[in-house]
Amino acid sequence: MKIYEVTGANKTASFALGRLNPATTGHELLVNAIKKEQGDSFLFLTDRAPKLPKDPLTSEDKLDWARKSFNGISIGLAKNVLIAADRLYKLGYRDIVYLEGIDPEKPFPLSKLIKDYNGVKKDLHDYNFNSIRVVQLPRNASAADASGMSASKLRQTVMDNNLEEFKAGVTQIAQPYAEDMFKKLQGIMGVDPVEEGLLDLISFSGNEMEEKYIPFVIKNVRRYGTQRTERLLVKKFPKIKPVDVKRAMRQALDIMNKG
Repeated sequence: MKIYEVTGANKTASFALGRLNPATTGHELLVNAIKKEQGDSFLFLTDRAPKLPKDPLTSEDKLDWARKSFNGISIGLAKNVLIAADRLYKLGYRDIVYLEGIDPEKPFPLSKLIKDYNGVKKDLHDYNFNSIRVVQLPRNASAADASGMSASKLRQTVMDNNLEEFKAGVTQIAQPYAEDMFKKLQGIMGVDPVEEGLLDLISFSGNEMEEKYIPFVIKNVRRYGTQRTERLLVKKFPKIKPVDVKRAMRQALDIMNKG
């Protein structure tokens, strides 16, 4: 669905603005919330140059991925929330609903900006809506389900070289494109793909040492070194025993030397 000019009687638009670098199942909850509100549904992505580590994708790549991730909503780019509002006004909307997440670290919500500049003409934006309604959405960043998924968590799966966890964090309709996006992010973020031949040297028997710990070390040790990989191993698997940490490191390094 594309951004379009209003031609009917419906003059209400519901929208949100986000970085979505990249889009996740967590953002899908936001999209669904937008679609439940009145009027037409819009999602704007911040139009900014890529910058590691938080913004690996270009605006065009973000837009393409978001359109592969969501349907039933118009998706476009905007430099900031005021320009997004201005664009909707110029499309003919006169009443808007803005959805935003509750973030304790950002006491100055973007919704206040939208209201403060309503009817205030500036060079880059000039809008005067009849009404501006704000919907605040709670979010639990520590939740294990989609409500806790974020772009930063999805980027971490790339750093961990974990394609399966990456796939678990993207929407169902984006699954056919997940591996391509994973590899794109690997290249941008400088993550070396796992050498498949090394994993062939493991005799998998179903225990955690072989299924989880050793592959994790192999995936990370060349990038981070042994000391940091040990710390990452403990962080990734907090229930791992200290003796298993040493075993996993030793056996992984032996496998890599054989490879």
